[in-house]
Amino acid sequence: MNYNKKPCGNRGITRRPNKLAAEISALTKIAAAVTTAAMIIPASVNAESEWAIEEVIVTAQKRTENINDVGITVNAFSGEQMKELGITNATDMAQHTPGLTLTEAAPNGIPVYTLRGMGFDDYSAASNSTVGVYVNQVALPYPVMTSGQMFDMERIEVLKGPQGDLYGRNSTGGAINFIPNKPSEDFGAGISLDYGRYDYTKLDGYVTGALSDTLQGRLAFTRTEQDEGIQQHIVTGEKLGKQNKTAARALLNWNASDSISVLFDLHAAKDDSDQWAQQAYKVTNVSGGTLTPVNPAELDPGSPRDAAWDLKPEKDQDSIGGSITVDWDINGNLSLTSISAYDRFERDDTSDWDGTSLEDFNIRNITEIDSYSQELRLSADGEGFSWIAGVYFSHDEVDEIYHAWLSDSGASLGAFGEVESRYQQETDTRALFGHADFDLNEQWRLSLGARYTYEERNWKGCTYDVDGGVAGLYEFQGIRKVGNVPFAQGDCSTIDGANGTVNLGTGYLEVTNAPFEDEMVTENVSGKITLEYAATEDILIYTTVGTGFKSGGYNGALANDVAQLTPYQEEETTALELGVKATLLDSTMQLNAALFHYDYRDKQVIGSVNTLLGPLATTVNVPRSEIEGAELEMQWRPMAGLDIKLGVAYLDTVVKEYESLSPVFTSFTNAKGAELPNTAQWQYNGLIGYEFPVADGLLIRAVTDFSYTDSYYNHLEGTLGNVDEWYVDDYWLVNARLALAAEDGSWEVALWGRNLEDKHYYHSSTFGTDTINRPAGAGNTYGVNFSYNWM
Repeated sequence: MNYNKKPCGNRGITRRPNKLAAEISALTKIAAAVTTAAMIIPASVNAESEWAIEEVIVTAQKRTENINDVGITVNAFSGEQMKELGITNATDMAQHTPGLTLTEAAPNGIPVYTLRGMGFDDYSAASNSTVGVYVNQVALPYPVMTSGQMFDMERIEVLKGPQGDLYGRNSTGGAINFIPNKPSEDFGAGISLDYGRYDYTKLDGYVTGALSDTLQGRLAFTRTEQDEGIQQHIVTGEKLGKQNKTAARALLNWNASDSISVLFDLHAAKDDSDQWAQQAYKVTNVSGGTLTPVNPAELDPGSPRDAAWDLKPEKDQDSIGGSITVDWDINGNLSLTSISAYDRFERDDTSDWDGTSLEDFNIRNITEIDSYSQELRLSADGEGFSWIAGVYFSHDEVDEIYHAWLSDSGASLGAFGEVESRYQQETDTRALFGHADFDLNEQWRLSLGARYTYEERNWKGCTYDVDGGVAGLYEFQGIRKVGNVPFAQGDCSTIDGANGTVNLGTGYLEVTNAPFEDEMVTENVSGKITLEYAATEDILIYTTVGTGFKSGGYNGALANDVAQLTPYQEEETTALELGVKATLLDSTMQLNAALFHYDYRDKQVIGSVNTLLGPLATTVNVPRSEIEGAELEMQWRPMAGLDIKLGVAYLDTVVKEYESLSPVFTSFTNAKGAELPNTAQWQYNGLIGYEFPVADGLLIRAVTDFSYTDSYYNHLEGTLGNVDEWYVDDYWLVNARLALAAEDGSWEVALWGRNLEDKHYYHSSTFGTDTINRPAGAGNTYGVNFSYNWM
């Protein structure tokens, strides 16, 4: 879709025109295609009860419930659905979740989860996400820690809207719960082997069963290898795309007594793979310096497999952690849950941000994160009344070295080649939360939730001159340390420009340059009210009013001035939502819809501040913005064996108040009317699957799925002044799977293909110093899968 990107009026703001009619037409075409697919399959003579859609059980509200009885918008994927859809990572999951976008703020491996327009496009390892991520009920506080967790899953739940009254950590956008398979008393084991294009191999396995009368265990692992590189250097021919990933999880469930059970979770992961290389899209004078001389062949490649780099993008990541969950049934109605957890993450990654074979902007990140948490929950279930009350404690430590090479960059002005940011951050969080449900009568239920959070964050860091170039640059610009002392190689080069004074004797501007140290304390009270109305046994209508917040923080990337390190403040949102969940046509169709409106205050985005060296990047707050949208999901089984699923999300975002200082335009721009970043106006996803017997005990299942993501801007700056380099084009993806399986589920052989049309697409766009670049999505891949289960 080619939207008009020209500025409107004299505001310099790009707003996408209303394409509602065209999109409705597209939806009509999809519906027609689905109907045609249903018509060409022979119909059964008699309708049978097993046509009914299976119930999906979730724990979104910390108790086991049918997903359609929960007055909250939640998407859920079972382990079997993940296999059908080829969901092996969070990016795959986002393609099949209406309203969820997973992008990158930068090429350094930090994922950005954006749910219904609420996301945080920061590339610092020490930044918290607006979308909470939980594995086995344990919060992973930093997005960089979330890789390597998606294997041996029972299900994934995606909760939308502010969360905090039921979960340890608060979040403005929502929560993603990864729920692994638990140990069982009966013996079971399984293995799954994938082999695909580019010598791709993936081996998964598990074994579970009783170890004694009171002890059950489960051991699961995953191993991925890929020896043939998908990407190729345009100039040198070097290959890139090796995968070398291993992860394992051991679970022990101990029935200590009739009323007490203890779940031990120990997990570890290692990733020594290549990172995906950027594609340089355009040379631009972002840095204010001399443009980089780039080989023309390296600009805007026409294939997702073509790229260029001078520093090979690689990962070296290790994570290990564990948790102990104790459930105590005190008296049949009252129960106590304790979750004690520790996770450690380390990485030594390299990334080439500019996407060229020159040293324009290369990065090495050495990161260590330690996270400790303790959660206690007391819950009760009574006649027509239930409640949960909890306390949460956590302590996180982040240490990072952020090393940059910029010798060919205009930002260095030819004066220096290497700089290095080093920082330490410690965060202590304390919270009280509670949730209560009241059955007012047989049809009406009222839910109330509240949360109090206290957070203390300490930060210390500075950018250092590695090769003496910054010292020479400061001397050339007439900047020295207090006392007329010249800067030297190895000095802390983050200066306090705002408080510098001119030495009248020498004419030098004298500035302080000690490491920046700061502490910020945040206190917040948030709440939620939900009213549910069971119109019939099969139709639930709910409305929610709630508030959420995300704490502030610090810029952990390169900084030349203290102004870049001044903390950004907390953000808050007030959310209104109206939803309906309807089970129709004798339980063969499920139709869910939601309308929502968010009033967003002080949204955190990447922006700029004025320094002695001009506008430089940091994190800033947008005083006010609004989000509104709608979501629709349909699951339909019109006949035995035929499954049809459709999802649609519409999103409209607008900045109501913000003065933007652009690093591109070096001036303030009124950003009123701009769109929020990473917010596609339309998203579609769907699946058509048909299963039928071919012989005694044998089944064939054919599945095709698709997803569509509308165009959007990856940065707020993109909507200011027609910066179309940050405009991410819309794209369709189509996948397919054909399986022959035993009816009892003991074995399966399947052929699979992803991105069947070999689309060249990308989901984010960013800038280094002199180039706009973007990571292309993987092209067409295909392979075969074999799985076997011992039961």
